[in-house]
Amino acid sequence: MNAFNNVNMAASCIITSVEFARELGIPEDKWIYPLGGAGMREKDNFWERTNFYSSEALEKSLDSALDVSGLKTEDIDLFDLYSCFPIVPKMAAHHLKIPFLDPPKPITLLGGLTSFGGAGNNYSLHAITEMTRQLRSKRTQANNHKDGRAFNGLILANGGVLTYQHVICLSTQPRSDGKTYQDGNPCPNVVQSVPGDFSDIVGSEGVGTGVWEGIIETYTVQFSRTNEPGIGFIVGRLKQTGQRFVANVGDEKTLRSLVKETGEEVIGKCGWVWKEENGTRNLFGFEKKANL
Repeated sequence: MNAFNNVNMAASCIITSVEFARELGIPEDKWIYPLGGAGMREKDNFWERTNFYSSEALEKSLDSALDVSGLKTEDIDLFDLYSCFPIVPKMAAHHLKIPFLDPPKPITLLGGLTSFGGAGNNYSLHAITEMTRQLRSKRTQANNHKDGRAFNGLILANGGVLTYQHVICLSTQPRSDGKTYQDGNPCPNVVQSVPGDFSDIVGSEGVGTGVWEGIIETYTVQFSRTNEPGIGFIVGRLKQTGQRFVANVGDEKTLRSLVKETGEEVIGKCGWVWKEENGTRNLFGFEKKANL
């Protein structure tokens, strides 16, 4: 289940220094400290990414934010893992080694989807405000029991197609080592592990003549208004060269095999890639002499 755009987008917060907070007369039991943060983005074109089962930007943003905040996963009391798509909080929980179906600590504060979230931007500012409320509440409860421990929260924001990730850690107390919020982003702005020119992405001009054996890395199917599979899209690697290709499904039988509920998983399965006759597209089929 994914989200709708432009719903309840407005939120705000005040960030200031300790000195100015005192000058404003804000009670100290209301103060929440930003400890550190990080952000990173994947390549905008999803077919240029290293793989389709992980996100380096997500993983490095989480790790770097915890590191610059002087925290570990077990130090976090509350999480809000934003769900632009349902896979995102699952991937984040998996990376942090948190059981997704039965987490020992909250991994969403606002809920609504599998986690809090929606398409577009600014949703995670709502998570920041709710995290602030809940951290304040935990501090009040602890103070009532004369418990002076710190309570920490982590917020993951993301957007695009697993494209950009941003993480911030908040706390009821300043850092015990006396360090302040870091200068600058500890992560590079864009994932660096993928070649920059993507010359190995094979278009129809690269496939040229002949038929090439290819392995499916990922795929999706576009359905019609009558719930029938209409167009299939394949991203894979040419078996002979290791180059990545993007292709349309070239025949009805292959298309049907992608949507069989009881059929075998086709990721990792081999098929054939060829150039569309008198066209500019790559086509993919499981049979070498597919009916075009």
